[in-house]
Amino acid sequence: MTKNINLSKILEGRTYAVLGFEAENSDYAQKLRKMGFVEGTQIALAPIKISDPMIFEIRGSRVALRKNEADQIKVEEL
Repeated sequence: MTKNINLSKILEGRTYAVLGFEAENSDYAQKLRKMGFVEGTQIALAPIKISDPMIFEIRGSRVALRKNEADQIKVEEL
């Protein structure tokens, strides 16, 4: 069984899948879905040495999110 974690807790070099959001029906969740954060989409931490914002690789793009924003996204390791 896989463990659900917040996106802000992922580790470099591992791949994860988006599971959903803390507040599924919020405007912020809708905005993130439009940016590609769709359930089932693979995501990884980009190999960039900064801690906030965090840089993620998703759907062939890099997206920067603050840690408090990444805390709103649930993922599981693949």
